[in-house]
Amino acid sequence: MDLHSITKVSFSQILGLARAVDEAGGDADVARIAAEVDMDLDRIGPIIAAAEFLGVLTVDDGNLRLTDFSHRVLKASTRERKTILRDFLKNLPVFRYVIELIETAGRPASRGEVMEALSVHFGSFQAEDLFKAIVYWGRASELLAYDSRTEQLTLRAPGVPMPPAH
Repeated sequence: MDLHSITKVSFSQILGLARAVDEAGGDADVARIAAEVDMDLDRIGPIIAAAEFLGVLTVDDGNLRLTDFSHRVLKASTRERKTILRDFLKNLPVFRYVIELIETAGRPASRGEVMEALSVHFGSFQAEDLFKAIVYWGRASELLAYDSRTEQLTLRAPGVPMPPAH
């Protein structure tokens, strides 16, 4: 699994791709889908890679095919999608590491602490993109909260509203 595939795309882009493949019968040629969503292959490529990484679709000889998982995601409500995404992310090593860092310390993890750990494991060049992905996907799934003012990552209780910005 390559976490880097989700560093440059959003969950809504992945859902849009899945919807387009679903409308095409659940199995469609990449070029056909790219034309239907008005994207060249260079722009749709990262979305396809992220969708494949998340298990939303499979790619085989230029064909995109929805998975059972994607059918479940497409039928789910927004709240259910967040739960599905949160459960997936909690099992990724980098998210597990951040969760354990916060739980073990009994306090939020600072941006610096997380960046240092990412630099050790993935290199300092990729640490910034990975940190941004952790924040984005952690927020999207309601797994993590990030306060950009204090640069602190905390675990988030699903369904509990975010505190107001200062």
